[in-house]
Amino acid sequence: MSANDRWKISSTDNQSKLKASLDKNKQLIKRAESDDTIELERKESYIEPSTRILLRKLLESSEDEEIIPVYQPGRGFIYRLSHIEGKDDSTVIAKNFLDNLVRLDILEKTFYESVSECPHCESTTITIHNKCPKCKSHDVDKTSLTEHIPCGNIDQKNMYLENHCPKCGELLLEGQYRNMGRWFVCRECGERFENLELELICRNCMKNFSLKESTLAEFPKYSLNKLRKKEIRQNVASLEDVSKIFTELGFNIEIPGLAVGQKSGMEHHFSLIARKRVNQQDITIALDHAISESEIQSQPLILYIYKTSEVSVDLPVFVAIPKLSETAKKIAHGHNILLIEGFIGELKIYEEIKNQIKKRIDDLAPQNDKHNKTVNSKFKGINRLKGFMKER
Repeated sequence: MSANDRWKISSTDNQSKLKASLDKNKQLIKRAESDDTIELERKESYIEPSTRILLRKLLESSEDEEIIPVYQPGRGFIYRLSHIEGKDDSTVIAKNFLDNLVRLDILEKTFYESVSECPHCESTTITIHNKCPKCKSHDVDKTSLTEHIPCGNIDQKNMYLENHCPKCGELLLEGQYRNMGRWFVCRECGERFENLELELICRNCMKNFSLKESTLAEFPKYSLNKLRKKEIRQNVASLEDVSKIFTELGFNIEIPGLAVGQKSGMEHHFSLIARKRVNQQDITIALDHAISESEIQSQPLILYIYKTSEVSVDLPVFVAIPKLSETAKKIAHGHNILLIEGFIGELKIYEEIKNQIKKRIDDLAPQNDKHNKTVNSKFKGINRLKGFMKER
């Protein structure tokens, strides 16, 4: 082999290795982007009322509480919490809602039941019917056959009236007859058979099909993801505690809070928006919260500042569990944001936060001054964000 040939082979091998390495890196980047998207969706899901209500109920119940499928005549399988007393539609939990929480890694699901369903409409509301293999009639009777040994007569048990053989008329004596087992008799055509056919009818679309034609549907059970139980408890409890504070202060609460940006026209989502009329003024409080295993970095706070620069907010509040980084704290103080750190559930912390919020509300300036401060604060916030983005 010439040196030129060896160079060509080496070059081809290097190109193949490089391509494999690039493909692997692309997959890793794609997976990382997917994980980031899921994490963002999970955080947004925690503030959705339907998610918070379900998670709170699961946390308040027993340690191993599960959401299991329950068969309801006329409807098929539905999901509801086992300890819920009400049995109306308000307690029913949609399966696609539960599956989405599994996708977000909030719930986990395991096998519970597998049943036959209609191949036409996927309904599990099915009735099973015996069918004569000869004439296909459903008018089939299940009986047993008895043989009278002396005369050899084999007939249905109910044909031996008063224990007399219908053929020879002799009385059935012990040891002179035997049970031939279960049999089926078609009342339509008189056919006798040992193995009947089964026909299924869907009571939703009223179509007939055989057992072999039916499809299998799996109905899993759902429970809290044990690896995220601490995170779930913190997210649910923190919003509940903050909401309680504002309710005690006479505010109307929206969870999640929605507001349209005055410049962009975008709909901004906040963890909570609280509104109240104080001294002839409409006070609006917008709150976001972030939770991490260690400290919260600047990114969620900067996003919050951008959102508040787009809408009219009198008191910006940011909750960080367990705490904000030092850099993020400086940014929060620079924008006059009321910062709440740590777990609010403790009574002492709860009262301290309540007093801080009350004081900030009392210190709000008259309407005209407040308006000017709000506008200046927004421009100040936007300029700081632009400076931050240039630095990056």
